[in-house]
Amino acid sequence: MQDDAGDVIDPIRMCTLVILRQVHPEWPLVLAANRDEFFARPATGPQVLLESPRAVGGRDVERGGTWMGVTHAGLFVGLTNQRGGRIQGSAPRSRGEVVLEALQAGSVEAIERYLDTLSGEDFLPFNLLYGDARTLRVAYARTGQSRLRREEVPPGVHVLPNDDLDSPTLPKVERARQLAAPLVHQPWPRVEAGLKALLADDQLPPLEQVPVSPAGEAFPRDFLQQLQALCIRTPTYGTRSSAIVALAPGRVGHYLASDTPPDQGPWRDVTALLDAPRPPA
Repeated sequence: MQDDAGDVIDPIRMCTLVILRQVHPEWPLVLAANRDEFFARPATGPQVLLESPRAVGGRDVERGGTWMGVTHAGLFVGLTNQRGGRIQGSAPRSRGEVVLEALQAGSVEAIERYLDTLSGEDFLPFNLLYGDARTLRVAYARTGQSRLRREEVPPGVHVLPNDDLDSPTLPKVERARQLAAPLVHQPWPRVEAGLKALLADDQLPPLEQVPVSPAGEAFPRDFLQQLQALCIRTPTYGTRSSAIVALAPGRVGHYLASDTPPDQGPWRDVTALLDAPRPPA
């Protein structure tokens, strides 16, 4: 089984991105992310992905791609897979290239030009969140659409799951928004603590609220229920790592990461990785 960069059979990587946009008094953009993946697939925690512009994010060891990254100047890019993509098998191009190429673009405007060159026909479906403290957008790659559909992320608390922004069909979306809403006007230490608790939340919705499998997939109902936790726990698949990022115009205020499930820790501050090394004296 291969991942985004191989795209032979796509794993059910279902990540969750929680967005606090223009609601916190100190940080105009705060993002909290869980990466869900098969436990057997090797990956690293945040490292330097690019030198110019300097960008930091995790890396998939097997194929070299990434699911999320941020640049020194405060440009964020994160990708979630779209539900139902597994049934489509292979695709001409890898989703693993998209985040790296967008980070390399270096600005929202340059990312827009890059996305203009892509077609939904070339990839298995995905959702791409990209932007900075001033501008934030989502692009959707879908089979049957030659152009990636895009939308602005309005101010407020939002969730990008493995579906459209704020999808009403996934119980975990409303759960995340409920947990994030009380944090918006809190001092940063309380925001940080609250987001860590949100990412570690393993509450399951009632079975009757769990959406059915997309057409062509046949997962057991109790397994689908497990996937609706914010922090997923199954024997072979689940939440592997987490990140919290706070952005202001032109800079990254905080980049915190857990290379294990967020309830296990430890969390570490990797913000300094975004600073270019000083030349020797």
